[in-house]
Amino acid sequence: MPGELDRLLAATSTGAGVPPLGDLMHRLTGPDDDELGRCATGPLAHLACRSLSYELSRGSTAADAWVTTIIAGLAGQSSVLALLDATDELLASSEFVQSYGRRLHEAFLRAHTVTLSTSPLVAAAFIEGALRLAIVGVGNVVRTLAALTPVEVAALDPDYVERLPRLVGAALDVWGADKASGPALRETLSALQDVPDAAADATFERGLDLLRQVAGGAPGDALDLLLTARRHFANTEAADEARHDAALYGAGVDAVMAFFRGSTDDMRIAHTVLSNQLDQREMWLRRAHIPAWRRPRTEAVYAWSRLTVILDRAQQATAPPVWLDAWSALDSILDAYVLDRSVVPVPGSTDADGLTRLVRPVIESSLVRGQLLLAQVRHAAQEAEHANEPPARIDPLRRLRDRLDQLTLPANGSLADPVDSDVTLRERLGSFAPTVLAELGTAGAATVARQLDDEGLRLVEGIAYNAAVNRESARDPVIARLLKKLSSGLRGCPDYTGAVRHAFDAVLGETVAFLATRHDLQRSADVDYLKPTTPPPLEVRLQDDFADWLRRGHLAGRVDVEVPNVATGRVDIKLGFGTTRFFVEVKRELKDASDHRLERSYLTQAADYSGTSATLGILLVLDLTPHPTGVRHLSECAWVARARPAHSSVDRYVVVAVVVGNRPTPSWYSRAGK
Repeated sequence: MPGELDRLLAATSTGAGVPPLGDLMHRLTGPDDDELGRCATGPLAHLACRSLSYELSRGSTAADAWVTTIIAGLAGQSSVLALLDATDELLASSEFVQSYGRRLHEAFLRAHTVTLSTSPLVAAAFIEGALRLAIVGVGNVVRTLAALTPVEVAALDPDYVERLPRLVGAALDVWGADKASGPALRETLSALQDVPDAAADATFERGLDLLRQVAGGAPGDALDLLLTARRHFANTEAADEARHDAALYGAGVDAVMAFFRGSTDDMRIAHTVLSNQLDQREMWLRRAHIPAWRRPRTEAVYAWSRLTVILDRAQQATAPPVWLDAWSALDSILDAYVLDRSVVPVPGSTDADGLTRLVRPVIESSLVRGQLLLAQVRHAAQEAEHANEPPARIDPLRRLRDRLDQLTLPANGSLADPVDSDVTLRERLGSFAPTVLAELGTAGAATVARQLDDEGLRLVEGIAYNAAVNRESARDPVIARLLKKLSSGLRGCPDYTGAVRHAFDAVLGETVAFLATRHDLQRSADVDYLKPTTPPPLEVRLQDDFADWLRRGHLAGRVDVEVPNVATGRVDIKLGFGTTRFFVEVKRELKDASDHRLERSYLTQAADYSGTSATLGILLVLDLTPHPTGVRHLSECAWVARARPAHSSVDRYVVVAVVVGNRPTPSWYSRAGK
């Protein structure tokens, strides 16, 4: 009778155990294959898979037909939970994975393609199972990664896209260093950061990938990568208060950067935050089900605690002018100088020498400054060599001694100044103040660096770093990426530097926040010009609304409306910062709101106002065109355009910002489709 196998499984299962599948099949009175297939597509599929695994563990040779039936049944599953549980059962069996894993992998990929448009949640479960098999070396890796890197992520179902970042991140754990697969996976993550349902997870995974690159010793500026990763973690926290993993990783990066700056206070704060976050994480994960294949990533975060303790001890050991307990201090320094894999707090394959590339220069410079400490290292290395210490102890000592000799002894063997006179100003900034360099640009940071010694530069770096983290903690990922895109587009402007840049960045921050708020009708319910009205609203409605928004923020007192005699006309909004002025031109568009048409119609006028001040301005457009297929994404609502008048050699940089009006409710599109 249909359902007989389900009843047998339910009746005979005790705890984690079920009878072998052969025993159950012999007790059936109906067609075996049909009944087994129905069970594999139902809610007790995991019990059937557990029974099959038991059968295979006994060395059965009569199970091939049953395996085929179960795999075909799983490919027709409609329950996400049943599919995930059944996958766990099969992948826990080494006999099944070795003999039939490739077949299951192919079935999962086919089922993923079939269900992607009809059952997106089930499709996500299928590609998760295929990825798990590919991670352990079973199945076609290329096809799996191709499924994880779709061309148009925005066109996929939101339920599916929401689950994609974690799977892409797991793939990066394994194949992130691959020159072919790594860039494609990172490109997908970047695209997912612009999709609201996936933005927070994608931003976290992007930060984790950058941190993995630092730990893996990837070429490039490690401190810059670390700073960018910290921004991503802060954006993730801003988007989702429950992302304790992002808070924990952020605190871990804070600890490394505090050690780099030599800030004892910041190290202490970071250690306290880490301890609290780890305790809270343990409490939240208690009794929570974590699949076995995801546990290595979960457990990796606990390495932050040990890493912070090691760095704290090393910092204390190099701080005093005299070592009261020289050998204990030396052990603490060596622990930090040679970090092993057990204290690399990121999942995936990493170079055991990765994070030490950040830590070593700090220790070396501290030891070089103290001749007594330097002598103690040389003496310890000599003592270890004479005492035939094990390689695990003597090799790091030799490495540290040789490196210190390179820094302090020139080729002729005489004592030299430890500071390399050939180090460029940019290298000094990269070594002591990467955040200052990122925030101010090369020219502005160089001005600061020329007037400060190394200790002063580290102090300024700490202020800049904490300010950057606090600022990013108030921005969700989509807004943060849009601001970064605009800032990158403005870097070619000679005026976009120093105090002018800081002032315009403040205007940009308010403008993007305004766009985000007006893009979401839930947060702008009383703003009538956003909804379809007859006749269409005039541009003055947007002008007054934006000016009122600016007056309510930290730019209050700098805003003027309808200012005459600017260029040869009247400008809509002026923002004054002393002798520097920025102008906002407000327009409405009824026919064609494409990027090219907006620039063609209004860019010249908006740019003309900046002829006597900073060559920076804003064109704010109210898009009142019809939207029969939906509206553009927030990330597409602002961009940088350049204009240059004839016979002029000076470019004007204008940020074009679009507020989408004439918007029906989302349910209108469903009614219109009928």
